[in-house]
Amino acid sequence: MTNYSNSKLTQYENCRFAYNLHYNEGYESPYETIEAYLGKRVHETLEKLYIDVQNDKVDTLEELIQFYNDRWDSEWHDEIINNSRYDEYEQHDIGIQCITDYYNRFHPFDQHAIAGLETDDILQLPDGNTWSVRIDRFAFKGDTFYICDYKTGNRMKSQYDADTDRQLAMYARWVRERYGKDKKVKLVWHMLKFDKDVESTRSNFELDILMDKVLREIHEIEMNDDWSPNPSRLCDWCVYRHKCPLHEKEYQD
Repeated sequence: MTNYSNSKLTQYENCRFAYNLHYNEGYESPYETIEAYLGKRVHETLEKLYIDVQNDKVDTLEELIQFYNDRWDSEWHDEIINNSRYDEYEQHDIGIQCITDYYNRFHPFDQHAIAGLETDDILQLPDGNTWSVRIDRFAFKGDTFYICDYKTGNRMKSQYDADTDRQLAMYARWVRERYGKDKKVKLVWHMLKFDKDVESTRSNFELDILMDKVLREIHEIEMNDDWSPNPSRLCDWCVYRHKCPLHEKEYQD
């Protein structure tokens, strides 16, 4: 059986060629977008923050920014794709602003008890496959669980986006299967560039409908034999562009 995830299904929806190259053929691209790089560094910094909170230490903002700067410099490489309107220095500073705003809003970070950070678990699917459960911060307060996701994207998530989101809803399914069908679960997106949060919930009925939809898409993937590229505006940020038959000539000497 196969382990699926939200990112895996999203890749299939965006471009079957890229899906096949990465997930079926196992190709690991040397390229990385500046947006993904920024997101990783911010996620690492907030993970450090809460790890230290668990150990009864509240980092200063200066300590977190130093950690972020060190990670930014040490992980930087020449294959980072930047097609945004901001250069690498401006992107770096955007990350600092995200961390600063979050820190100032939530300090001293005692809103919830922490149940897990960057969780690495699986949800067993009815068809025998599994679903990756990777929660940025899993927390609880009283009888309510919180699934918290950090977003560094340029687009503010609308309430409709939150109410129809697949990723955190599947994590809610995992929570209820593990802790009980009647558990209260809040889905929280920290929209870091906007210094705002968006919240949503799901009923068990809604989660059942979502599961059926996910299973149908997985079945489609497993039956698919057409891995043609799907050209779109996303091609400009694709880390597999150099392998794509539509664009590979751009990389030839």
